[in-house]
Amino acid sequence: MSQNLNCTPQDTAPQNAVPMAFVRTTTADIWCHAQWLGGEWVTEWGQKTLGALQENYPDMAVMSVAELIDLQNEKYRTPVLEITGERYIDQLEVLPPMDWCRTNKGESFKSMEMYAGDVTSIFVRTEGRFFEFRDVCTLSHAQVLARVETEVLTGSASFSGH
Repeated sequence: MSQNLNCTPQDTAPQNAVPMAFVRTTTADIWCHAQWLGGEWVTEWGQKTLGALQENYPDMAVMSVAELIDLQNEKYRTPVLEITGERYIDQLEVLPPMDWCRTNKGESFKSMEMYAGDVTSIFVRTEGRFFEFRDVCTLSHAQVLARVETEVLTGSASFSGH
């Protein structure tokens, strides 16, 4: 590992900096990783600034890799849809279920096959009805049931996905 002995205080990354990337926000596509240089984030290769990139790509932004993952996952989430009991059972039997949970409020499981990134299909049985939607695989059973409750059972949907 080499050291830059000529760096100035402004050349050091902000304290507690997390990995950053240049991202096309309209498509949630990563352009390249960012590095801190001369007091601003620049491209890993070629040291282009955000302003320089925005001349050709007005939707370019700098964001943390964690924010990028959230942005990418968002475009694969779907609203909650009611399905048949047959579809529910079929999906329960096609692959071993992931995170299969049963409580007095309902039952849910996730497909072990990811749709994209951290997003998978989620299946729910509650109040004698069956539902399916895509969301991140890290949702808890309570969060899964809350989405169904909010979007379908109470009719107060606030879903912002595609």
